[in-house]
Amino acid sequence: VLNAWVFIAVWQKVTSSGRYAAHEWTVKVDPDTVFFPDRLRAVVRHHPTAAYIRNCKYGLHGPIEVLSRRAVVTLASDYQASYDGESPKECVRKQHFGQDSEDVFLEECLGQILHLMPIETDSRLMCDSHCECSDWYWCKNGSDRVSFHSFKSVDAYQTCMAASLELAMLPQ
Repeated sequence: VLNAWVFIAVWQKVTSSGRYAAHEWTVKVDPDTVFFPDRLRAVVRHHPTAAYIRNCKYGLHGPIEVLSRRAVVTLASDYQASYDGESPKECVRKQHFGQDSEDVFLEECLGQILHLMPIETDSRLMCDSHCECSDWYWCKNGSDRVSFHSFKSVDAYQTCMAASLELAMLPQ
């Protein structure tokens, strides 16, 4: 799905609200992603200087995006530089539009165009089939996993959540 424009609007709302400035990290999570915010704290502690954290060995994957305050401030500046503040000026100007999904757009925007470094990868952020995380559907791939993707029904979502919480309760 080529959905970059939808998420350009989402990040515009985030950057224009200014609420991100009160936090070290800003996290966007898709609704079909089972998310455990308490597990995220342990992950971000290991990346104190990261601009953003890739969640997959293949790059940033859209179900969960974790950006530092510095990254969101830089992105906000690019929005402010545009003529109407509705899209990030340089990121839109320098990418081939209509060809990318939101995660590819955001990673190219932050890393290649806005030159935010360092970019770090942590596979604990997400478990899903696109990133070769085994048993992703059963949500039993580590009690430290921050999120599991993708669950399109309430029953599947609840089953995943229960399985992962059960795993976390087992003696380590």
